[in-house]
Amino acid sequence: MKPDSFLRGAFILTAAGLLVKVLGALYRIPFTRLVGSEGVGLYQMAYPIYATLLALSTSGLPVAISLLVAEKGALGDRQGACQTFFLSLMVLFVLGLLLSLGLFELAPYLATEVLGDVRAYYALIAVAPAVLVISVVSAFRGYFQGWQLMWPTALSQFVEQLVRVGTIFWAALALLPRGVEFAAAGAAFGAFSGGFGSLLVLFGIFLWFEKTAPVNAKPRRVGPALSGGAGHLLKRLFAYAFPVSAGSLVMPLVQTIDAVMIPNRLRAAGYAAREATSLFGELSGMAGTLVYLPAVFTVSLASSLVPNVAAALARGDRKEIRRQVATALRITVIFCLPAAVGLGVLAAPITALLFGDPGAGPVTAWLAPAAFFSGLQQTTSGALQGLGFTWLPMVNLMVGCGVKILCNYYLTVLPGLGIKGAALGSIFGFFTASLLNHLSLRHLIKYEEPMFFLLRPLLAATIMGAGLPGFYSFLSPAGDLVATCGAVLAGGATYFAVLLGTGELRLSEVRRIFR
Repeated sequence: MKPDSFLRGAFILTAAGLLVKVLGALYRIPFTRLVGSEGVGLYQMAYPIYATLLALSTSGLPVAISLLVAEKGALGDRQGACQTFFLSLMVLFVLGLLLSLGLFELAPYLATEVLGDVRAYYALIAVAPAVLVISVVSAFRGYFQGWQLMWPTALSQFVEQLVRVGTIFWAALALLPRGVEFAAAGAAFGAFSGGFGSLLVLFGIFLWFEKTAPVNAKPRRVGPALSGGAGHLLKRLFAYAFPVSAGSLVMPLVQTIDAVMIPNRLRAAGYAAREATSLFGELSGMAGTLVYLPAVFTVSLASSLVPNVAAALARGDRKEIRRQVATALRITVIFCLPAAVGLGVLAAPITALLFGDPGAGPVTAWLAPAAFFSGLQQTTSGALQGLGFTWLPMVNLMVGCGVKILCNYYLTVLPGLGIKGAALGSIFGFFTASLLNHLSLRHLIKYEEPMFFLLRPLLAATIMGAGLPGFYSFLSPAGDLVATCGAVLAGGATYFAVLLGTGELRLSEVRRIFR
């Protein structure tokens, strides 16, 4: 089975991620009509608790598995790669089992004392087994990614979402006559059924992978000297996984602080309570949703980059590491820069079209540069994780979040800024984290970006941005939908035409990705 190049792997994961998001968005409207706001509320009460437990069990270990499997595969240590996988599988099984049992036991308390609605108990116990299943699924995904195979993860994500959505509709139709709480519980059970479907797919691929891999593609088996004992593997596994897990909790914590701080600071600036809440909703619920959409690609790029950098590091190929990092940063710039410019220019019509609220346009325009800097932060984090420095992105992100919190506190109360000050805080925070990651890479691998590597994408994005208002105005007689979508398509075509014309992007490079 031929490994995917890290760019091809990134596009595979991105396509799956977008498909999963589309399926996730499409089911919400009919589901809400079936069970009503009360049923959706009971379902949503259980889901954040499940997501938190899942983050604790699966956020760091799959990255560590991917990194170690890639390293051992590059060294020809198939035995060590398999040992890493099975040991990790055992750890994730035990961890997932403990968290699932804990949720079962705490469900009555959480429903009555924390969530304040005893009916949420049914959704909590229905979603509890999913923590165990998804924990096991994450071990398989990390293993395949370690061999630079991204399509098993992509296929399993699609199957998981498809089965989950199917279960949600079945539950809504079959269990609603028994009560809205049972319909919500059945919908929550979709997380387990989807995860189980994903597990079956991954297990089948695993058996096929082990059985059909050509002999010359299989790394040689080696002895314990290279593989290391179970204790040594566990130590390395947790040393890599813990910082990633801790880092995954940084942004949710900062978002919680934002939810308290930003409305309070807006009220201190003279806004009424309802107006402050509305402005915060425009920033976090509308602008943030759009601006961080490119993260679907950059997260996939980072996931694909980790095992490739780890494999090159294990071979001692510093030149290949620098080439991969340079390519990843170049692709990040090529994709995220026009996203930032386009959102900045077309913020008002896009928010009006999607959310029916053109008032969210100004804050979206101010937040738009964060699309670029958050993309750089994610890509550089993947490179540092692949090098084995999994703690560095966490520390740098914490510093960036500290900058963001300070900016939020001081800028939001300034006359003329208000909620725009909070948008600037996000930009400065991601800029700081991405800059620190970049400086760390330069120090660790002696990476020097080519001079003017930003120049041609910036030129293309500038030309695109200058043309977007004209495209929109020309198409506006056809209606907002046609004008907005047409302007986006015309702007994208202009951007890539300039890239091709300046030689920044070649058709041969694009074709090579999809081979």
